[in-house]
Amino acid sequence: MPASQKVHPFFLVGCGRSGTSLLRGLLNAHPRVAIPLESLFIADYLRSADRWTLDQIKQHIVHEPELREWGLRVSVGDLGRCHTVGQVVVRLHELYAESKGKEHWGQKTPRLVRHLPLLADHFPDARFIHLVRDPRAVVSSLIRSEVHRSTPWYGARRWVMDVQAGLDFEAQQPERIMRLSYEALVEDPEPRIEAIMEFLGLEFVPGQLEAGMGAQEYSEFYANIHANLERKVTDRFVEHWRSHLVVKDVALIESTAAPLMEALGYRRENQELEPPRLSRLRAGWRRLGGLVPQLWRYLRYRRSYLLHLIRRKWRMGLLGEFLTEIYY
Repeated sequence: MPASQKVHPFFLVGCGRSGTSLLRGLLNAHPRVAIPLESLFIADYLRSADRWTLDQIKQHIVHEPELREWGLRVSVGDLGRCHTVGQVVVRLHELYAESKGKEHWGQKTPRLVRHLPLLADHFPDARFIHLVRDPRAVVSSLIRSEVHRSTPWYGARRWVMDVQAGLDFEAQQPERIMRLSYEALVEDPEPRIEAIMEFLGLEFVPGQLEAGMGAQEYSEFYANIHANLERKVTDRFVEHWRSHLVVKDVALIESTAAPLMEALGYRRENQELEPPRLSRLRAGWRRLGGLVPQLWRYLRYRRSYLLHLIRRKWRMGLLGEFLTEIYY
């Protein structure tokens, strides 16, 4: 690859539990690339650009708990040369890359798939990698995850919402986004990673496929859900959902996600056009039942993060939206 090739900062996005942590590990193993842990605060600050002054943003963003999870201690002075919110976010990533002895940065926060036009506006050089996975596998993982505690119906709706957001952006700016299926990645990883590196303007390094995936970076809060990251890339989990989902839940997921499933090449096992009878009230209560232990886990392992997040959402006028989206 020519030395003059432009290297693009990038975002790894998709519905949660689609394999973005695995992909982060493979790309983070590159000797020139640094990708911090998930950073949901980014979208909030970009959206606050018309409500807060740049000085206010700088004063608040340096106290984000995720920065401590990155291993950074940042002061307002470190952001002195930043003249836009986008430049502030870039500088934070540059500082992280420098702390790892690397030159280029990426960002892996799956839920940012819902904000791709916003990211594209603030980071005109950035590229996006959209990882897509079989909705049955995604929902099965969301249900079993102690971090997510979802349900078949809410999980399937989340998959549809997030995948469609990625596809909508792809239709608008196809040159800036690469869509990759989890199944293709794990079945034949080397050519997929080679293609991603070329898309980003970087050379492929064979050792990327041999390095650990970074499970040790995650706190106890994420225990179990990232337990497989130290394994080598394997396709053994592609149809793992079959041993965890009952027939009625598979039918519910497939009927909810049917159009997108078919468009993306995932074959349904149930061909009914109408979804199984479902009470919205019953589904809501079932999800609420999962929110209680989910909240308890946050209070036990990430209390300061949760309290800071709620304060930030309230100050930015985003708390109502957050409480609505929390179901997904």
